[in-house]
Amino acid sequence: MKLPARLDLSAAQQLVQDLADKDLSSGIEFDANEVTHMGALCVQVLIAASRTTQDAGGQMTLDNVSERVDQQLASLGLTKEAVMEGAR
Repeated sequence: MKLPARLDLSAAQQLVQDLADKDLSSGIEFDANEVTHMGALCVQVLIAASRTTQDAGGQMTLDNVSERVDQQLASLGLTKEAVMEGAR
């Protein structure tokens, strides 16, 4: 699933809606190649998606994360791996 360039408040609702239509039991791959901004609310949505996917027996991946997004995650006390693991 390709993520938009800005994952901010306005993108969170659409992301939740897009995920609601997915069968997460087989896992989900997010492509963050175009992401330049990842806000806290969308990070929470991704963490929830990871937990839901794991609970359904699947795995979430977050691919092509830029250094800028890595820094934004770090400012929230997270890493790409933590998000993929559901921040458990």
